[in-house]
Amino acid sequence: MGPSFEMLAQLPSRKDNKFLPPLPSYEQDFVPRCSSELHMPYTEFVGDLNKSSSDSRDYRLIRLPNGLVAMVVHSPDESKACAAMDVNVGSLADPPEFQGLAHFCEHLLFMGTEKYPKENDYNEYLSAHGGYANAYTDLEDTCYYFELTYDALEGALDRFSQFFIDPLFTADCTDREVRAVDSEHKKNIQSDMWRQYQLEKELSSPHHPFSMFATGNYDTLAGAARRLGVDLRSRLLDFHDKYYSADIMRLVVVGRDSLDQLVEWVVDKFSHIKSKGPTKPLFGGHPLTSNEMGKLIRLKSVRQERSLDLTFALPDVKPYYRSKPTNYLGSLLGHEGRGSVLACLKKRGWATGIVAGRSPTSAEGFDMFKITVNLTESGLVHYEDVVRAVFAYIQLLLTRGPQQWYQEELQRIGEIEYRFKERTDAVGLASMLANTMQNRYLPPDHLLSDGMLLTGSDAELLSWVQGFLVADNVRILLVSRDTDGVFDRTEKHYGIEYRLDAIPSELMRDMQHPPSFAELFLPPPNEFIPDDLSVKNTRRDAEPEVAPTLLRRTDSLELWFKQDDRFFLPRGDVRIQIETPAAYESALSSVLTNIFLQMLKNTLTELTYDAEVAGLWFEIRDNVEGIHVHATGFNDKLLRLLRIVMETLRGYKVEQAQFDVYKREVKKRLDNARHMEPYSHTHTSTNFLNQSVMWRYTDKLAEFGLVKRERLQQFIGTLFEQSRVLMLVTGNFEETDALAAGEMTLAALDSRPLPEYARRVPRALLHRAGRFVRQAQVPDVENVNSCLDVSIYAGRTADVRERVLLNLTSLVMQEPFFDQLRTKEQLGYITYSTDRKYNGGDMALRLVVQSEVSPAFVALRIARFVNGFHKRLTQMTEEKFESYVNSLRVMLEEKLKNLMEESGLLWQHVASGYYEFDKIARDLATLGELRKADLVAFWNRYCNPATAAEGYTSLVIAMWAAKLTLPSDDHLAQLPDVAIALHGSLEHDGVRSLSLEDVAAFVRTLNGAAAADDDTALEQLIALVLASAEDPEAESMTRAIAKLRKPASYVRTALEMVGEWTGDNSDCESSVRATNGEETSGNSDCESNEKIANDALFSNGDCLRNIGAVKTPYGTWMFRDEALYRATLRQSGAPVPMRALIPKFP
Repeated sequence: MGPSFEMLAQLPSRKDNKFLPPLPSYEQDFVPRCSSELHMPYTEFVGDLNKSSSDSRDYRLIRLPNGLVAMVVHSPDESKACAAMDVNVGSLADPPEFQGLAHFCEHLLFMGTEKYPKENDYNEYLSAHGGYANAYTDLEDTCYYFELTYDALEGALDRFSQFFIDPLFTADCTDREVRAVDSEHKKNIQSDMWRQYQLEKELSSPHHPFSMFATGNYDTLAGAARRLGVDLRSRLLDFHDKYYSADIMRLVVVGRDSLDQLVEWVVDKFSHIKSKGPTKPLFGGHPLTSNEMGKLIRLKSVRQERSLDLTFALPDVKPYYRSKPTNYLGSLLGHEGRGSVLACLKKRGWATGIVAGRSPTSAEGFDMFKITVNLTESGLVHYEDVVRAVFAYIQLLLTRGPQQWYQEELQRIGEIEYRFKERTDAVGLASMLANTMQNRYLPPDHLLSDGMLLTGSDAELLSWVQGFLVADNVRILLVSRDTDGVFDRTEKHYGIEYRLDAIPSELMRDMQHPPSFAELFLPPPNEFIPDDLSVKNTRRDAEPEVAPTLLRRTDSLELWFKQDDRFFLPRGDVRIQIETPAAYESALSSVLTNIFLQMLKNTLTELTYDAEVAGLWFEIRDNVEGIHVHATGFNDKLLRLLRIVMETLRGYKVEQAQFDVYKREVKKRLDNARHMEPYSHTHTSTNFLNQSVMWRYTDKLAEFGLVKRERLQQFIGTLFEQSRVLMLVTGNFEETDALAAGEMTLAALDSRPLPEYARRVPRALLHRAGRFVRQAQVPDVENVNSCLDVSIYAGRTADVRERVLLNLTSLVMQEPFFDQLRTKEQLGYITYSTDRKYNGGDMALRLVVQSEVSPAFVALRIARFVNGFHKRLTQMTEEKFESYVNSLRVMLEEKLKNLMEESGLLWQHVASGYYEFDKIARDLATLGELRKADLVAFWNRYCNPATAAEGYTSLVIAMWAAKLTLPSDDHLAQLPDVAIALHGSLEHDGVRSLSLEDVAAFVRTLNGAAAADDDTALEQLIALVLASAEDPEAESMTRAIAKLRKPASYVRTALEMVGEWTGDNSDCESSVRATNGEETSGNSDCESNEKIANDALFSNGDCLRNIGAVKTPYGTWMFRDEALYRATLRQSGAPVPMRALIPKFP
């Protein structure tokens, strides 16, 4: 048994803390109601919910007799409907002996109910209606949510409600989902974010549940149950029965249906959840006591990271929703303008960023305030001086006291933001609002505005909270891969190396009595707060225009404009693509451009930070075509912000100290790229083999020896010598504003025109027919996961009919692919199918699985799924087909939610070069013409290897974890794929005494054996394993053999596939399955597949061997050097506009 924690019978009252507000009543302003159909009682809030004046949604707050509180939201233009249920219990409630149980419960809750026992019924229903579901577990909340087409909401709510009434938690699902939780944990093992979070928990008070391991893994769940001799499922049922009470549930439902109808559904479906009283556990004490404070923690990171965290213990500040004291403190301590901590540290070359505010790792009863500084190499050396600067600013705040004018400024900004609030996606609103409703101190009239409005100020309260930011109430966390000293401790769940010391006495003395820094002072008034909030377009009865207007088109400027005729808010959005081929013409120029822009953003920070605080935002980044600038926010002073950015861009002077800092920062980011998750590596490799121009992080790192300050200054001087500006201005502007912005941009750049023929237009790479597989090792040798990324090419992007059919195919495939490979087979936490459209080139259906087991094994499992998909399509009922068509229709018809979304869609059409502004209308018209036979024909033409014949084209990226044996070229060319898959499965389960050749020989001995006799084959394999082991009785070997014998072991599955291979007596079929999802009907033979592969290579013949590629006996090409293979591919042509480009002005 683990430790016990102090439990509270009740919350602190105003007797304990004079600043606590009274708890709101959920009786006052609530009147009795009754549902119309089943006449079930509930109460409804009839007061003012204080919604934003720009919010077109309608809200109704109700309370059911079982204690559940729900908000229903009528959103008349919403294409999607959704719901979110927040249960006010999370990982803090984990039993100490079963850490991760709350998270495990979240995983299992969706796996069938008494009313809907089929384990994937819920996800299948959502998928058939264009939806999805997800959930997360936090310290004191578990939130479940879903989204789907608006017309299928009632069926989803009925299924959703049953998870909180009669979940099954079947034994089979329980066993499998333990592996899913374990896979999720292993995905995070190399993540510095998760590692730091876990260390902070581990080093908190052992007498508080915050100190436990929240995610859980196989050992803390199934392993703990085995050690204790108890049934894990029974403990899970106990946990659910104890805590899942309607009294601590908050529900939000958003739909197109009327408020009355939404209320009817909620009352009828959710009133049956049991009320068990307020079951949320309340814990005494604080995770950070005096024993944990005054400590300096040094953590060794996986990536090249350098950061300093100062964490202060606070009392619970959620009750102070009116003045939000931590917002005030975070705004000042995290300020980035003149006089700020960051400005002071940047001047000394010690930091590149800062964040301050209430920590998200807080819960009822305790809070934390955290200041995080991103350090430079010099800042790491001078970390003590960085701490001194932070405490000097804290002392400044204490000395000057609360600044009423600054609080009023924040209040004014919040009022403007809330008054002109933009619509967000429905599911985001639902999950956020459900969580907000758990704050027991919030009255109903603050539920909608809590995240934005400050409704009061309290100088005494602010001074009290600020008084906790003192030297004896802080601990310091120093994160770096290269921290000096010995890491003498190791955390057990992630293997984190760290060191724990007392804060040096001299530093502690200076924290208590900080030195003065002349550069530190309070910020001046914010000049970017908008004054003019009027809306220019008053015609609200007209249908919104689909396309923007082309105002100008020359070799220097292509300017598009669309005045807001949809949202009628005082907001604007400006997007600029500065086309300058010099920015990306080589890996070196790409590096120089990136360093330049990082320095530029650093310079702009002090000038533009107030704009960000006032609701404006900008980004500037490099891309294939040059430099992209995006500015958005309240339009009143948006063009002023844009002018500052553009005028700083041209004629930039490079200072040596700043150059040294950002050269190292850019190199650090490139070095860290090798620590990406394997699925990110496969994604990058897939992009590299489909885009005409792309420099990899390895290409850029190879050029760093040439990066000098003088070279960068010279490069900046030539970067804008010749350029072309593509510009889109949307929102609350006039044409004259857009024309002025275009002229200002041209004047700031002062470039010569870039003729049409000199433009660098992104193009796709075209793949020859055939099957191609890249084999590579995951660069991070510590990552235990591998990944397989399969692209099956299917049609051209410019063909409307084919792209709609691919969208439909992808929609139909998503749920069954996830259900089979993730839920049932538990191959890995990251499992998904999607589609990808390459500009000017082919489209692709993508199937991705990140797994601990070998890519060869995963390839065979994906193959099995693809094999059966033709049958799934042909057996699909017309009703089911129409539900998918309707789902896609609703998705296409989805209304734009805000200006940035509309601008982004228009920019996509403009930047692509197609200008297909009527794309949605064309897709909808095509969708209405499709029949099920069209979908089957599309699948057979492109995605079914047995019927696609010579046109079948696939590209597979196989990234192998370092712990697995990467097959050699000879292995790939000669050994059966089932042998490679079986060998990888053995390695996964801890058997390393057999070589690939040994396993292949064993597989051949089974040739001709009865395919169904898998148990005999397993025992023969175990005998071979024991015979090859140095010590057959070793504990590690005993554990490995036990894994092999498990009913759901990967080795058993691999042996089943061996049985199929030997039963068919066809080497040919297995190889095709392994690489591309080949149909295994037995109608094709090796000769025909060989012919397909050879004929598909056009004139290349076997010349791919000359670049190191290996051809299997069954026609699949395996290669390792992606750059050499890429050089053999052809480029697509430039896109052809789908409309005449005639500007309004010459």
